[in-house]
Amino acid sequence: MAELPVPDLDPTVELIGEYQDSGYQEPPYLARRADGQVVQLTRLLYLVASRLDGHRTHAQLAEEVSGDFGRGVSADQVAFLIDNRLRPAGMVASTSEAERAEVRSRRHPDRLLALRLRVALVPERVVSAIAAVFQPLYWPPVVVTALVALAFAEIWLLAAHDGLGHAVSSVNALIDEPTQTLLVLGLLFVAGVFHEFGHVAACRYGGARPGAMGVGIYLVWPAMYSTVTDVYRLGRGARLRTDLGGVYFNGLALIAMIAAYAWTGAPWLLVAILTWQVTTIWQFLPSIRLDGYYILSDLVGVPDLFDRMMPTLRSLIPGRPMDPRVRELKPWARRVIAIWVVLVIPCLAYWLILFLALAPYVLPTLWDSLARMGGGVAGAAQAGEIAAMTTGVIQILLLLLPWVGVTIILYGLTRSLVLWLRRLRARRKQSRDAAEA
Repeated sequence: MAELPVPDLDPTVELIGEYQDSGYQEPPYLARRADGQVVQLTRLLYLVASRLDGHRTHAQLAEEVSGDFGRGVSADQVAFLIDNRLRPAGMVASTSEAERAEVRSRRHPDRLLALRLRVALVPERVVSAIAAVFQPLYWPPVVVTALVALAFAEIWLLAAHDGLGHAVSSVNALIDEPTQTLLVLGLLFVAGVFHEFGHVAACRYGGARPGAMGVGIYLVWPAMYSTVTDVYRLGRGARLRTDLGGVYFNGLALIAMIAAYAWTGAPWLLVAILTWQVTTIWQFLPSIRLDGYYILSDLVGVPDLFDRMMPTLRSLIPGRPMDPRVRELKPWARRVIAIWVVLVIPCLAYWLILFLALAPYVLPTLWDSLARMGGGVAGAAQAGEIAAMTTGVIQILLLLLPWVGVTIILYGLTRSLVLWLRRLRARRKQSRDAAEA
């Protein structure tokens, strides 16, 4: 074993380092795979992974790791860690097609509330340049000035209108103006891209390296994302700045929108402003993977709260021992996550049950609306009205997506329940066989 060379580290794996200000009893070390998933490693595993180069022998690697780890590690132990811990985690360069296929199948866990089908559109080199351009906006005097300007802009907007009457009339004005509706959607899209610029600029300002930006599917909605996992090597303050960076840039976008509205008085700008304000508030929800979720995650110091949901639930059952994934956390972090779980599960269940309860009453109306909109799209296409046709197609998609999303969630929940029952049945069978033996 001592003469055998160790394998290479998978070239797509990025070793991030120790997770600073964590909520763990023993701080974990982090690595990021090509699929974007962050893998937690013990210090020993991280030391081994950082030395996988395809040239050292197991004995040489064991000697180097022993010196850094402060305890003796044998060549056989290094080989065990590589083959039974790092290789199944997809961190070792695969040589055979069968092994690569097995690793790929493990790289995509079926998470109901995770971003799927991610496609990187802006490479890391370009993102780094964008972050450098907007990084000065995090200079403290600039932040204070921006927040004061936002407060004055919001006060002016509130004082300039009598209640919601003007907003309602602006929305009604857009119903028969498909071109203005497209302007609203286009502006919101640009503001969404600017939101992601806020995350990557904050990441760079803190001293970390932002990665690629792109789009994916969250539940069923298209969603933009930015890769800022390198910020995990920084302290809690830098991570929170990165989490809040998108909301901060939302505020900057609002200042620009309100200024443009004050100058032009265009009704569609008012609709865009109100929509973007609601979107900004919505970002603070910690029950799904929006900015509020990551803010809470970094406050607690645990990278993925949803992975802790089931272990926390099992640990809350009286008489059951504490799950190891809960025991490894600091006591205060356990309590915060337990409160989060107790609040989030009823919230998600409420919206799902309400959606299903209303389905029998809403679906007939939905079908009629889709038929009417489909006719309108066909008529607009025949008349050559591109804006009206595009707006109609978008409205149809917005009506359909929530129902498709609920169907996917129910399918995922059913599949997870079936798999859990199968595992439970297999464990009981193994227990019976062991008892009979």
